Amino acid sequence: MNFKLRSLVAATLVGSFSMGFGAVAMADTTTDTVKPAMDFMNDDAPFKSNFMLGEHQADIQIYGIIDVAGASTNHSLPANGALPNNLYPYSKQASTNPNVKSQSAWINGGLQDSRIGLKGSIGLFEANENKFKLIYQIESGFNPITGELNNAAKTLADNAKLSTTVITPGVSVNANSSLNGYMFARQAWAGIDGGKLGKVSYGIQYNPIYEITASYDPTGKADSFSPFGESGTVGGGGGISENSRMKNSIKYANSFAAPMDGKINIAGMYQIGNNIDTKNGYGATGQVGYENSLVGVQMAYDKFTDTVKTGTGGLINTLAGTVYNTDAFFLAGKVMPTKSLTVYGGWEWYQVQAPTDRNLAYSSIDGISATGITVPYAAGVTQDNNVYYIGAKFDFAENMPALTGLTAALGYYETKNDAPTDASAKAGKIDTTTLVVDYKINKRFDTYFAYTNNHFSGNAYATGFYNNVDMAGVGVRMKF
Repeated sequence: MNFKLRSLVAATLVGSFSMGFGAVAMADTTTDTVKPAMDFMNDDAPFKSNFMLGEHQADIQIYGIIDVAGASTNHSLPANGALPNNLYPYSKQASTNPNVKSQSAWINGGLQDSRIGLKGSIGLFEANENKFKLIYQIESGFNPITGELNNAAKTLADNAKLSTTVITPGVSVNANSSLNGYMFARQAWAGIDGGKLGKVSYGIQYNPIYEITASYDPTGKADSFSPFGESGTVGGGGGISENSRMKNSIKYANSFAAPMDGKINIAGMYQIGNNIDTKNGYGATGQVGYENSLVGVQMAYDKFTDTVKTGTGGLINTLAGTVYNTDAFFLAGKVMPTKSLTVYGGWEWYQVQAPTDRNLAYSSIDGISATGITVPYAAGVTQDNNVYYIGAKFDFAENMPALTGLTAALGYYETKNDAPTDASAKAGKIDTTTLVVDYKINKRFDTYFAYTNNHFSGNAYATGFYNNVDMAGVGVRMKF
């Protein structure tokens, strides 16, 4: 083996094993210089490595978030560690139990669901001034307090046939979600980045409404305090929480330079099948937006057919489902009148409809036995729902340098659920006010205080409900 070949092999092994993780400086075998050690506290991406795969430039990165808070709510079922948000004050369920006056618990994801992921790219070739790359990303959500994966389906099965009007062993907060115990349920996709030609990808990917709320919610889509963070129904699913992430979906996305130093972004997605399999239903979404340093506006529309909303089953440790068609539209905007202040606002409309296929049947959902799939609406029956919101975020750094790192955000959200056109259910309204105060300690760590008040009103909540549910929490978040 000649000197050049030995050097190449040694360099490849060093790149492969270090992968950006080495705390000890490593020698460069081709130049005999010393590469700087990874600086966890100050590097933008401490666990990212650039390397050569044969003749192709590549990179790989491990990243994650760990977010833990202590929270107290005045009215709730006991916390459930398997849920992405362990307490759920925005849910109607939070106001149904007259025997529980308060709960205090350590929770996962006060601001963001804890997660760990892997992403990267491999250069392929260049054509017509466009560099083509293979891109990929996989991501898991978990509870750092218990070590378990996010698994909303488990919480529903665990509460099947249990009473929620009195405290009995096993009763806890439960809800449907797009995170149901799978290793890479948050994201799992691969695709091609064609530079100016855009990106095409396939796999488990975010609904565009989810991505808009992440950027245009004044309180940052706080997972345990903002309606958009707590509820996939309004925070990405367009009426059904399971559709916040679109399985078996093909996505195209691109952006273009636009007037006033801005960018226009577009995206389109198609889901093969519904949220359970590829044989029934479909999903289709589209997004267009414009942003510059002063303003931003985003719009998205999605449509799903024969999509299944999961609930507790008719037997212990089982699930059940209801099947719908849905249409949804989301419009969001932001204005930055000063460097310190950003004002946000938006409107979401979604309609739940009778399904196309009235004969769906599943013996299991998310690996758990299902007792049945029901069709709650007759042909032609619909239900309209609207969410309006406004809020602002203030960064103290510009006007008060001594408070650099401190931000405060306040949001008001009104959720209106109309009665179905067949009057099979009653109308209701939830008025939510959320405050988030966050202090960024350094690149890796921040600490925060958050508060939310949810006021339930209307005929849907008139009898047997506790109409005001508050929750406050203090937490610490680490990003890497």
